[in-house]
Formats: sequence, structure tokens, C-alpha cells
Amino acid sequence: MTTATYWQAIDRFRAVVAADPDREAVIYPAGKTASGLPDYRHLTYRELDEWSDTIGLHLAAAGVGRGTRTIVLVLPSPELYAIMLGLLKIGAIPVVIDPGMGLRKMLNCLRAANAEAFIGIPQAHAARVLFGKYFRNVRVTLTVGPRWFWSGPTLRSWGAPVTAGRLGNRFRTDGAAGPVGAKVAARLEELLAARAERRTAGEHRAPFDAFTLRERVPAPADEVLLIAYTTGSTGPAKAVEMTHGNLSAMVEQVHAARGRVEPGTSLITLPLVGILDMLLGSRCVLPPLVPSKVGSTDPAHVVDALNRFGVKTMFASPAVLIPLLRHLETHKTPVPTLHSIYSGGAPVPDWCIAGLRQVLAEHAEVYAGYGSTEALPMSTIESRELLGGLAERAHLGDGTCVGRPAEGVRARLVAITDDPIPTWAQAEARESELVATRGIGELVVSGPNVSTRYYWPDSANLAGKIHEDDTVWHRTGDLAWIDGEGRIWFCGRKSQRVHTAAGPMFSVQVEQVFNILPGVVRTALVGVGARGAQLPVLCVEAAPGTDTAALTSQLRQRASEFDVTAPVSTFLFHPKFPVDIRHNAKIGREQLAVWAAEQLGKDDGR
Repeated sequence: MTTATYWQAIDRFRAVVAADPDREAVIYPAGKTASGLPDYRHLTYRELDEWSDTIGLHLAAAGVGRGTRTIVLVLPSPELYAIMLGLLKIGAIPVVIDPGMGLRKMLNCLRAANAEAFIGIPQAHAARVLFGKYFRNVRVTLTVGPRWFWSGPTLRSWGAPVTAGRLGNRFRTDGAAGPVGAKVAARLEELLAARAERRTAGEHRAPFDAFTLRERVPAPADEVLLIAYTTGSTGPAKAVEMTHGNLSAMVEQVHAARGRVEPGTSLITLPLVGILDMLLGSRCVLPPLVPSKVGSTDPAHVVDALNRFGVKTMFASPAVLIPLLRHLETHKTPVPTLHSIYSGGAPVPDWCIAGLRQVLAEHAEVYAGYGSTEALPMSTIESRELLGGLAERAHLGDGTCVGRPAEGVRARLVAITDDPIPTWAQAEARESELVATRGIGELVVSGPNVSTRYYWPDSANLAGKIHEDDTVWHRTGDLAWIDGEGRIWFCGRKSQRVHTAAGPMFSVQVEQVFNILPGVVRTALVGVGARGAQLPVLCVEAAPGTDTAALTSQLRQRASEFDVTAPVSTFLFHPKFPVDIRHNAKIGREQLAVWAAEQLGKDDGR
């Protein structure tokens, strides 16, 4: 018989429930006020604990448990957090993905997950039913919202939270549950009857599953806890395995990054950060946003949430932070409680960091973070260090400094190659190749929070991992160099390097030289032509009203001043760069390369 397990970090969450049960756990938008600003409601830690317990036991009774891969397609909401906590409490494996990658790509990815359970909003279930061949092994479903043309329980039908008596009645009266619901109800009644004698007078208000879920044992640290798909914005999407140990280490690293100070109240724009912050006792505020269009988030709503709830810390991509800065500069609105900002998803412009330092309180800290689905966080750097001369070096062609490795993370460099490097001995054999690239290589990392394996495709393990005795190094696909103080300088993605006849050129290293010019919103270096003889082309997104002819002259002059930019002589203006779906911040250089080739009447060489 399989031992029933749970994620041990849930004990942190339960400790918060025990210590402060009425503390708000999730504060979420629900309609608008008379002034047009978002109105909010909240769930307490006790309510979220009971709700997630309820979901957990319903799923367990339906056969979902240790190791059950469960697709979760739910928008950021209280429901999402209750479902995720419920799954983590029963040892199931949530499978999460960005639907914005496109339906066909998403379906292929989810078919590879070979999931047995499916939890989603109606639109997700419609895709499941219409494209049934991709979900052949799904045997348990849960609809978050109304059912359209399929059977199975809804989250509403399960209630939250419920007592033992109400639970049995709910299953007996929910006609939509059918035979599966009857079996689940019978199993629940068995569980409840077996534990009825253990109930004491003081426990009569406890949720019915308090006697089952809490008998579970912590899962081994190396057991898979979560499967998260990369966005596929800079290459094929991959299914990343995160173990119980990986996620537990992530909690500790987030806590360490804040100086082990309680987060207080957090503004959440990425669901995983919300889970981590809840384990640290945070009041998590969810502002109104569209997950695939976070860049369209109204900064006025963000400022309102920051001040209404006394937000102390927030995580956001540059797509959120740049409009927020402009709003604060324009309206002169103070945000006195905001103590720390953590940016991720793409390099945040140093002018944005400098601007935030000007509009925030003197004691506030602004961190530029660096990480990926496989390793979060990898490194951070605080604004005072970055603005103390390091940002200026980026404008001179050194790349972007992303700080020192996070607690417990080790970083190394390997020679730039698209070939597999199965062992560290093979990596060392190619070390001399770094001389030809001026010490810039592919960054590899290892640590307790770093994923050591892809679930799918298996070929990604050969291409993306290096084995050294008991250590597995993750190949980030990022190009960088490491200075004498251990700081990482990011130079661009390996897949986006430009292959010229004179040697490789690295996107971010080159772009940062030009991004400082007035009128430039952002730039993107792409290669046009055959590999080994590509023409380096700088795509430029200019500010509205910019004299592009004059700016072109300035760009040419700037290029001539530095060795790393001297080969660039072709400049194309693009109205609005394509960006990734998760953070709306990573530039789609692959799409721009195709566009540039069309503009120049050449083959893009891909």
C-alpha cells in the first residue's frame, strides 16, 4: 500500500493558521467601488486551510493522491490557491502551464504530461472534451465554474468549508456526481465513521478532513512535487520537475533574500510567489490583472492596492514596474509602506530601478532578480549596489549585472556549444574555448532549489544537464561572465546569439550600449542570413514622436565607440516588440529576426 504523503512545508502554513487563524490570507478583487477602483474581499488563513482541506479529501477520495499528475488550469484567484494547497496536502503533483503559448502547443505539452486528473475553468474543460485524444488517461475532473457540456463535480458543489455531516449530504444530493460521486461519498463516510470516535467536544468545529490529511507523512525530498512548463518563448516548451526539496529550499531562499524578516503584506503578480509567501504568513493581495497581459495592468489599481492594504513587498516584471514608476512620477502618490520590490522575468532597465529609488521611501529596497522555471531564484542584486557604478558598465558593453548567486546556489561557466555535455569532465575539456569568447560562457548552476530533471521531453535532460558525481548542473541557456567578486553578468540567451563571420555577438551585451540613447524604448539584436555569416541587425522600438532619422545617426555613432557594437551598421525601427506571455517582458527576438529578414529581403538563416 502506498504511504500517504504531503509537502512538509505545509506545516509552515498550518503554523500560521494555528497562531493567527483570522489573518487575511488572500485579498482579491471583487467588483468595483463607487469611485471605479477595485473592491476587494478576503479569505482568512483558517478559511483557506479548511477549504483546501475540503478539496484535498474530496480529491483523495476520488483516487487522487501521492504522485497523481493533475493538470491545473485556473486563473489567479482564491480558488487557485485553495486547489494548489489541497493538492500539496495530499502529495499530488500539480501540472501548470501558460495557456497563452497557443492552443496547439499547449495541447501537445499537456498530452506529454500523461495526467490522471484535470482541474480547470470551463474554457479549459471545453478543450479537454473537444480534444479528448490529448487527455486519454484523465479519470478525475473538477470544474472551477459552471459545467457546459460535460459531467463531473464542480468546485461549488463541494462547498468550502464543510462539516462531516454536510459533506455526506452534499454527495448524496448532488445528482451530477453520478456513480463516481456515490463511490466517493461511500468512501468518505467510511473515513469519517472510522474517525468519529476520535472527535472530542473541543474539535466539533474542525473540518472533516482534519483527521485524515494530518495523519500523512512528509514526502521524501527527492520526490516530484510540481511539474511546471517553461513558456517556450526562447525555445521549445519543456516540462520541469520540481521536487519537494526544491520547493522547500525556494521558501528558505525567499525568506533569506528578505533578511528573514516576515513579509507582512505582499502584492502578488505570479501565483507561485503567492504560495511561497503564504508559507511565510503573508497577507497576499491579488491586484486585477490578466495573466497573459500583465503589461496591461492599470498602475492606478496597483497603487491603490499598495496603499489600501499597506503592502510591504511585491514581486513584478518590468512590464508592471515601468508603468507603475511612470504613474508614481506623474501623480506624486506616496507609497510609504512599500519596503521592498523584487523584479523578475526579464532584465529591468537600470533607469527604472533608479526612478523607483527616487519615488519610494529612503529605506525601500529594489532588487533585480534573476531566475528561471528550473531555478528560482538564481541571483539578486539590490539597487544601491547596482547603481553604484555597475549600471554604467552595462552601457559600456559589459552586460547586465544580475548579482551574486542566491543562498545555496553555485554558479559556473562552460564553453558555448549547442552540443550535449553529459559530464563535468567533458565540460572541463572544453574550458580553453572560453578564451575565444572573451570569457563569456554558458552559465550553469546547481543548488537545493535547482531542478535536476525534465519530465518531458527526455532529450532535454541530455541537452540541459551536466553530471558531476552526485551533483547535477543545470545549463541555463544564458550567456554570462562572472567577475572577481562572484557577480554574474548576463549577456543574452545562447539561442539568440548572432553568428557573424567575425565571431558570435551576444544580444543583451550589445543592446545595453544603445538603450541609453534618448528616444530609445528598447532594442533587440538579431542575425539575418546563414549561420557563420549573419548580418547583425539592431531592431529599435522608439518612443512616440521620435525623429528616427536623427536617432539612426546617433545609433551609428554609438556603435562605432565600442568593440562589441562596432559590427552593427543596420538599424530597423519596429512599432512594438513581441514579448513573452508570462511576464510580458522577454523580447521575442526570434520573431524579430524573421521580420528583419523580410524587411531586408533576405533569408533569416534559421
